[in-house]
Amino acid sequence: MVNQSKSSLIYKLVFLLQALLLGIIGTLLLIGIVSAAEKDSDSDGVNDSNDNCPYVSNADQLDNVSAFVIGDGDKWTTTFVPIWAPSDKSNTRVYVGGFLKTSGTDYSWSSDGTKLEFTSAPKLGEEVRLVVLEDQDGRGDKCSPDLTVDFDGIPDNGDNCPLVYNPYQENTWGTSQGDACEVGSGPAEIYQVWAKLYEHANFTGIEEVIRVNDVLLSGNAIGDDAVSSIRVGPHTAVYLYTLPNYGGDSEFFGTADSDFMDNQIGHDTASSIRMYSTAPIEVTKISTGIDFWSSVDGHVGHIATNDIESLVSGGSGSSITLEYDYADRVQSITVRYDGEGDYVVSTTKLDGNVGETAHFHYEGVLDTSSTTENDTNDSSESIALAKLTTNKYIVQSGDYLFQIASLYNVSVQSIIDENNIANANIIFVGQELVIP
Repeated sequence: MVNQSKSSLIYKLVFLLQALLLGIIGTLLLIGIVSAAEKDSDSDGVNDSNDNCPYVSNADQLDNVSAFVIGDGDKWTTTFVPIWAPSDKSNTRVYVGGFLKTSGTDYSWSSDGTKLEFTSAPKLGEEVRLVVLEDQDGRGDKCSPDLTVDFDGIPDNGDNCPLVYNPYQENTWGTSQGDACEVGSGPAEIYQVWAKLYEHANFTGIEEVIRVNDVLLSGNAIGDDAVSSIRVGPHTAVYLYTLPNYGGDSEFFGTADSDFMDNQIGHDTASSIRMYSTAPIEVTKISTGIDFWSSVDGHVGHIATNDIESLVSGGSGSSITLEYDYADRVQSITVRYDGEGDYVVSTTKLDGNVGETAHFHYEGVLDTSSTTENDTNDSSESIALAKLTTNKYIVQSGDYLFQIASLYNVSVQSIIDENNIANANIIFVGQELVIP
């Protein structure tokens, strides 16, 4: 009887231990499952379980494009077989050597829809690429099997805006630049670029401030074929063209020029103007005020509409310093009002040093104070896009080689070779580049 009682007690203890052990294991498994569900491997704010690209940061979760390199030309092969092609070919694009080809003229799909058949064989070494738009395949664009600089699947040398995501290549004006790269294509409240055009040399005669791209200057105060000198705003790259719609000869201006006499376009020839912002901080109008996005640090701050109104009420020179909510990128931002709708924003880095600076013009708050514009403000020109000489360029904050090469109409590789650049992705502020 005693032995039976002992045996029964032992069985009960074993059962309790087993139950306890199973409970511990179950709890650990549950913790593991929850932890896995809440894990965010790429720190983009989207948990891995819901992230369409869990190991590459993509907070926007864009899923509009897939791109596949399906082969290289060899001078005689005319048929290529992609690893996958959608049944609906209306949203597919085919590029050879980086350039878009025309369906029905340059190529066609086989009757079963699985093969690309070219009219002429791609040349030796030319990349053949298939881009599928509106694929919604559950894989984020930044996880596409073939990445481009801007993750839109379009080959960089055939992309009308290679540094900005624009898979649909919208191009309202039919120019060499897509809409995504155009500055000021229509009315806006915030401008980050400006140029002042003058009728005569030495900044005299009829003058006009231009804040948006203009395909035809004839409708402006200064008129067509009437520009002989120019002032350029901070972080503004300007191209003047001798024909409307950005046609004819062109010339780049990164700083003021008092006399076009010795320039390529000369006096009284400008008919259209295009501008680009090279500011390291992008200024964006939102419903509650203005947002600031750094090309280096991402989102660096926000100023509310009531704070903007306070700045304007305080008059030219008034400023406000705002602590950044998360303080993991910059300590603070400072916004200064310079009068007549002009503002300057600057960041303070985590180490206390001054970070990036950008100028912008905002017309959303009326300034009723009387101010006088200073046309000879050398400080604005001193922080303009770059200090240019005949064949040298001084790298500014926010610059990259593709942009610099485009400004001078030379190839990126030629700049790399001329300056012995080891890594095309790394150039330094203040670095002097020789332009070949």
